Amino acid sequence: MTWYLEWFGEEYLDLYSYRDEEEAKRQVAFFSQTVGEVPGTVLDLACGSGRHVRELESQGYEVAGCDLSLTILRAGLREYGPMDVARADMRQLPFRDQSFAALVNFFTSFGYFTEQEENLSVVHEMSRVLRSGAPYLFDYLNMHREIENLVADEQRQSESGPVHIQRWFDPVTRTFNKRIAIDSKRFIERVRAYDLDEIRTMFASGGFSIDQVYGDFDGRPFDESSPRLIVVGAKR
Repeated sequence: MTWYLEWFGEEYLDLYSYRDEEEAKRQVAFFSQTVGEVPGTVLDLACGSGRHVRELESQGYEVAGCDLSLTILRAGLREYGPMDVARADMRQLPFRDQSFAALVNFFTSFGYFTEQEENLSVVHEMSRVLRSGAPYLFDYLNMHREIENLVADEQRQSESGPVHIQRWFDPVTRTFNKRIAIDSKRFIERVRAYDLDEIRTMFASGGFSIDQVYGDFDGRPFDESSPRLIVVGAKR
């Protein structure tokens, strides 16, 4: 089975439980500061449990979320209550053309697919469902920093049990890989690495401008040592 169909479940939520509401509040505040008011619905693409959906709503935005994992969506509905969310594959979104007035994509929810064309199709779907002029915020890993600071072997504890994580970067496939053992279960996580120039090329092919590039959610400029690669722009 494809890795992302197996991994994004209860164990994933336990492992990344530190990605909490306070983090979502800070990230949504950054979106609000950089984008401002939105005259319509914001799409949270790969919304996970919906913590950003709920925070965006609390800041006055109209929001819809989508994610491929039904397990994680249900966990969010149990935790946060009713939200406008849908199960969806980001390569083929179940929304009409120009449905949304803005888009957010947080926490490296991109680069999951083996073929470059599949990842590029995500960018084109983002463009298809956005109105002309609609702003977006794209939060991705900084591949240079990740390679420099890669921890090959880690052990920790989660609510699901003891966790053993092995990490490696494959220069041939240009992917960051994790082999995750939680108690008696085994999972793989794999993300394609793109640098800023590649992101610029992909987004330009989807009809997007890139207006600002940040290195963190404090608004610092991006460089190769930045914690994140955060791109803000609009559909042309």
